[in-house]
Formats: sequence, structure tokens, C-alpha cells
Amino acid sequence: MKNKRILIIQTAFLGDVILALPMAQTLKNHLPESLIDMLVIPGTANVLENHPAINKVIQYDKKGGDKLDKFIEALSEIREEEYDVVISPHRFTRSALLTYWSEANTRIGFRQNSLAFLLTAKAEYVKDKHEIYRNLELVKLVPVLEYNESKVSLKPDLFPSAEQKEKVRHLVNRANLVSFAPCSKWYTKQLTIEKSAEIARGLLNSGYSIALLGGSNDTSYCSELEAIVKDDELINLCGKTTPLESYEVMCHSRAVITADSAAQHLAAASGKPIVLVYGSTDISFGFYPLTSKYAIAENDTLECRPCTDHGRDKCPLGHFKCIVDLDAKRIVSMMEELVK
Repeated sequence: MKNKRILIIQTAFLGDVILALPMAQTLKNHLPESLIDMLVIPGTANVLENHPAINKVIQYDKKGGDKLDKFIEALSEIREEEYDVVISPHRFTRSALLTYWSEANTRIGFRQNSLAFLLTAKAEYVKDKHEIYRNLELVKLVPVLEYNESKVSLKPDLFPSAEQKEKVRHLVNRANLVSFAPCSKWYTKQLTIEKSAEIARGLLNSGYSIALLGGSNDTSYCSELEAIVKDDELINLCGKTTPLESYEVMCHSRAVITADSAAQHLAAASGKPIVLVYGSTDISFGFYPLTSKYAIAENDTLECRPCTDHGRDKCPLGHFKCIVDLDAKRIVSMMEELVK
């Protein structure tokens, strides 16, 4: 059978891996006998646990130890699997080389890939199209796959274990819970601590409990926020939950308020209403909740926005008005309108 073994390479951030899941799900719907593997970095691998569409997860530690050794190790594992098709939505050099040297007969990626000439089939990377739709253009290039819209999966599906579900149930046993994820890897995409405190107080004053979510890099921020707010109804789970557990927290929530980070993609997977707060980025880059009811909080009066597609370590103009000038009360009311 052709296309029996398929590999998806996505070695970018957690959100990118989540947004690659509809590719795997759609492939499995079309080719149920195929074995679909994913190659990701160690920090994102756990979000793929228990997924019925994923046969195997290969971890490629791009930063650990000798980079060449790690690359060769990943490439060796890829070659051992003898893939028929390798698909790389990740557009950068190492992923392109892994795709080419995989020895797969079919190598699919974007025309804007840094080494696109090494691919056997290419799709256009349309900047303002949603990332999920962009990725699905790659699926259409798989040989002998008769693309059928009724078999397309647009929502990433996540599968916490029974133990993870039980852990979360004990952590967030609240009736009127809102998940709040104010942080990002990039300074210009996350809320200021003052803005987060305003939003948290607004939620608490309106009778909501708050589950504060973030990764291990966000713990100092969230601890500072917890100390400022000082309320037992704010549950600081930052650094204490895996991505799948954070997703499960969101599933227990009335809604999610999040910065433009991986948390928004976990929230979209949960299907809960979302208030997405944009700082230096905006909707034009194709990263927004595709399958959930949502509202966008942004300062759309600034000519300097968007200033980047990923985020920056500081505001290039020094004022950071895209976050500082946001109305915290309006963000809370937007959320309340969504959950009515």
C-alpha cells in the first residue's frame, strides 16, 4: 500500500505542534490504515500523548548537547522507519534537511521553505490564511489521497489521561472558573503584570474564580501576580500542569482569557469561549481560534501594529501601548458576553 508510513516534522513551538494535529487527524481519516508519526522537540512531545491518530512520536532535541550529533541521531531514527511520505510544515533549514535526507519518495513542504528545491511537492504559504488551512494544503499533496472535505478535521483533538483528568478535578473544583493565561515567550505578546492584575480583580469582583496558567518559564511572573492580587479564588497553576493538564483545566472553565501564545491553541482545542488578547501581533498572521467562539481584545488605533509576526523582547518604540492602553474592564465584559 502506498503512503503506509507518514512522518510530520514540526520542531517549532507548542502552539505550532497543536496546530499540526489537524493534519494528522485528516490524514488518518483519509488513510485509516496508514501509520502517522510526528517529529517534535522534547518540550512539546507530551501534548501528543494518547492521541489515536499518532502512531509514534520522535523527539529531536535541537538544543541539547552537540547539535550535529543530535541531528544525526534524529535523522538515523527517521531513516530506520523508512517513511513513504514526509511532510514538513516547519519551513526552516534543519527541518528541510531532515525531510530531504529522510530518503522518503514523497517530500512535501511549503514553497517558502528555506530549501524548497529539495522537496518533491510544494504548497504556497499564504500568510493571511489560518495556519490549520495552510497545513491542510500540504495534506492535499499526498499521492493517491482523494481529498474529501467531509473527512477534514479542523479542531485539534487532545487526550489527557484518566490520571491527569483526576488531578485537574481536584485542583480546580470551582463552579464559576475562568482560565487566565497572560504570558508568552515574547515580551510584546504578553500582558504587563499591572494589566493582568486589573483583569484578575475584575474577574474576582464579578464572582469568578481564576485558574492562572503558564509554563515553567512563567512562574516568577505568575507568583508576582498572585502576590499582588492576594485572593484565595485565584489558583496559581503556573508551572504545575503539563499542556494536557492545562487543556483539561480549560475544559472545566466557563471561558479562557489568553495572550497570543500556545495557550490560545489549547483553548481552541477545548472548545471554550476565548478572549484573545493581541499585543504586537494581530489576526492577519493566521493564528486565532478557528473552531471556538471568540472575541479579540486589541488596540487597533496604533499604526505600529503589528510590528512582528512572532513577538519581540521589548517594544521597539518604548511605549508598549498595544498592551498598556487596553481596557481591563472591557476584556472582562467581552468574556461575560461570550459566556451568556
